[in-house]
Amino acid sequence: MSLTTTTASQQTQANSIYQPLFKSVSLFFLLALLMALSAFTIHFDVLHIQNSVGENSWTELLQETYLFIASSLFAMVAIRQPHQRGFALLVSAFFGVMFIREMDSVLDQVVHGFWKYPAWLLASAAIGYAIMHRKTTVEPLMDYMKHNSFSLMLGAMVTLLVFARIFGMGGLWQGIMQEHYVRGVKNLAEEGVELLAYSLILFAAAWYCLPNLKRTASKPSVK
Repeated sequence: MSLTTTTASQQTQANSIYQPLFKSVSLFFLLALLMALSAFTIHFDVLHIQNSVGENSWTELLQETYLFIASSLFAMVAIRQPHQRGFALLVSAFFGVMFIREMDSVLDQVVHGFWKYPAWLLASAAIGYAIMHRKTTVEPLMDYMKHNSFSLMLGAMVTLLVFARIFGMGGLWQGIMQEHYVRGVKNLAEEGVELLAYSLILFAAAWYCLPNLKRTASKPSVK
């Protein structure tokens, strides 16, 4: 009996030692699969559809899908975890506004620049709720900044909002291609970097939200 208990204890200790390694390897392969999907989507657009990776490309659709999922994940956290509702709604609305902006070509069919109205409405509602419910906004935000996924999210946002914009400037590509300038090449580079950033955003959002949702689902109901 004692030998069995000792063996079980040693096995448990070994599992706890290697658990960070298993977790890191799992995260690596999951992120690798997501990146592969994104990269092959660009290949599919260019090599099989002969698309210039523009507004109606599969690459653009995947960007919008990633944003929609990221926004939905934080919205689900807001619904299921009232103690961090203000924070989660604010983040969900942020990605929701980005999603609406990416859908501008569709919304422009209503009237040019129409995307601004639902975007402002969503942003105003989320900011207003966050201000009125600061307890569920500030403290969870501070906790989120300590989560391992926050650094990845921060890097993804900088890549999207700073690097992609500078990297995609027409002057750079006109300078390198000169008289052979092809706008499709510039669009491919810019949209590719943006898809990379959106992939990281989705992964970081899932990294934070899914364990929170799992914990919520596993809680026994209180009668």
